[in-house]
Amino acid sequence: MDGRFLKPKLVFSRCFYERTRYDGGEIKDEIIERLKPFVEPILVCPEVEIGLPIPRPKVHIIQEAGSKRLIQEGTGLDLTERMRAFCKAFLEKLHQVDGFILKAKSPSCGLGQAKFYREGKMAGKTYGFFAEEVKKLYPYHPAIDEGRLKDRDLREHFLTQVFALAELRHLIANPSPKGLVEFHTKHKYLLLAISQRELQNLGRLVALGDISFEEKLRQYEEAFRSALSKRGTRKTHYNALLHIIGYFSKNLNRGEKLYLHHVLEKFKKGITPLWFVREMIKTYALRFELEYLLKQSYLYPFPEELDF
Repeated sequence: MDGRFLKPKLVFSRCFYERTRYDGGEIKDEIIERLKPFVEPILVCPEVEIGLPIPRPKVHIIQEAGSKRLIQEGTGLDLTERMRAFCKAFLEKLHQVDGFILKAKSPSCGLGQAKFYREGKMAGKTYGFFAEEVKKLYPYHPAIDEGRLKDRDLREHFLTQVFALAELRHLIANPSPKGLVEFHTKHKYLLLAISQRELQNLGRLVALGDISFEEKLRQYEEAFRSALSKRGTRKTHYNALLHIIGYFSKNLNRGEKLYLHHVLEKFKKGITPLWFVREMIKTYALRFELEYLLKQSYLYPFPEELDF
């Protein structure tokens, strides 16, 4: 495992680790299994935590007259207040978590894909009760389900976020002005690929001299989380890539320059994937021993074992 990366602290739906499904069945997700060695898990099954057994009757989200209730199938037991109280208490006690991987479609953990019913019929999709509280209390924390993890772009964005936030958590636990400058420098091109304005705002904050370091770090954490919650566009990534190749383009021969710009144009048009361009740039950074680039999280956002 690459020692350059800290393990993100992630909240997982417990059913990815243990048999806590309503039917006692086992869930084996290939991508999550590959992630497990690289993360520090915090496990939760809201349904079990509020006292429901394994196995158990299903629970359903019922929406009627503007009210959202959690009702157990067969018994008609209303678990709404018990579930809401647990979710709020559990999430408020979390300390410096970096993200969430939750069970898709679950009435407790579903991230917008949980079914809700009205008058006995499926009427649409919504957030599960736990996921809804996550969205409310942790609006800038990355959250994803196992279905979305299968999409390479969404998975890379999520992994980029949580590994950067693990470093931010380490900085907050070990605060120093030098550490903040080093952190910001390392993530410069990652921020530029999201938004030049976000990079400039955070840079100004790092240089600000008329507030205490504690307040500066607090503001930086909030602004960095907010910036990282956004996704860059092809245009913003293209801009960041152009800045990066400026470090070594003068050392390339004419043919290399033409081919590199050809690849960048193909990326800009949506033909060439970002990972391919990054790999090209890494070879040049290694060739010319450009330590500044080799330390950039934009080129190495997460362990290479997870680049699949």
